Amino acid sequence: MQGEWAGEMVGPDVWETCRELIPAGSVFAFLAEHREVLFPPEFFADMYPSANGRPSLPPQVLAATVVLQSLQGLSDFETVQELRCDLQCR
Repeated sequence: MQGEWAGEMVGPDVWETCRELIPAGSVFAFLAEHREVLFPPEFFADMYPSANGRPSLPPQVLAATVVLQSLQGLSDFETVQELRCDLQCR
C-alpha cells in the first residue's frame, strides 16, 4: 500500500514560489500545472510501499523533472547545475 502524503513539504513548491518566472504556455508551465494528472500517485505505488521513513519529494515532481531532463538532454549533474543557475539568475 502506498503511503499517503501527510501535508509535510520537504522543500518549497517551486511552481507556487516562482510561478511568475515560468513562461506561460511553456513545457515547464504545462508540467507544473498538470503534473498531478500526468503522473497520478497510482503510477508510483510500488515505489512508495509504506508511510514509514522520512518524507520525500512527491513522485509527480520527480517525474516532471525527469521529463524536462530528457527533453533538454542533460545528465543528473547538469540538471542540478541548470536549476541552480536559473534560480540565481532570476
